[in-house]
Amino acid sequence: MGKFRTSIGWRVGLAGAVALLAGCQNVDWNAQWNWNKPKPPQAGDGPKVPEPVSLLLPKEIRIHPFSGTRTFDEAGGAKGIEVRIEALDAYGDNTKAFGDFAFELHTYRPNNLDPKSRLVTTWREPLLDANRNLRHWDSITKTYLFRLQWYNAAPAGQRFVLVAVFTSPFTERLFAERVFISAD
Repeated sequence: MGKFRTSIGWRVGLAGAVALLAGCQNVDWNAQWNWNKPKPPQAGDGPKVPEPVSLLLPKEIRIHPFSGTRTFDEAGGAKGIEVRIEALDAYGDNTKAFGDFAFELHTYRPNNLDPKSRLVTTWREPLLDANRNLRHWDSITKTYLFRLQWYNAAPAGQRFVLVAVFTSPFTERLFAERVFISAD
């Protein structure tokens, strides 16, 4: 009987330890051992903007339908993508966006839930500086205008996926994606 109790006690103890460890699955063990390493800044880690002013910060970004491939000079030389971005506040109104825009251009994968395939190129546009922000702002359409140069020739009629990511110290990270067809 003593042997039976010992094996049951050992099994109950093991089951308790497993249950205890299962409850600790959300613990970041790396953070427990890296006390001296500073955490890298994340989107939204900046100063907290009080209500109701925070309602005027971007809550969503959209790639405007007028975005697409363009020729930027009259000689037909520099080609690229003209991107218009709408930053929308909590009321759904267009607003200014102070932070960084990053753009990714992917080839298109048809008949797939995620249409992004191979990454073609990337661009980064920092807009935290007020003068640079104003330079890209189009007050008529209330959108940001970016002329992203791209030196590779894209055959007319080819589909691409454009991804926009907005990062700011004042808001959460925002994403937008749009499929477009290249033109001449």
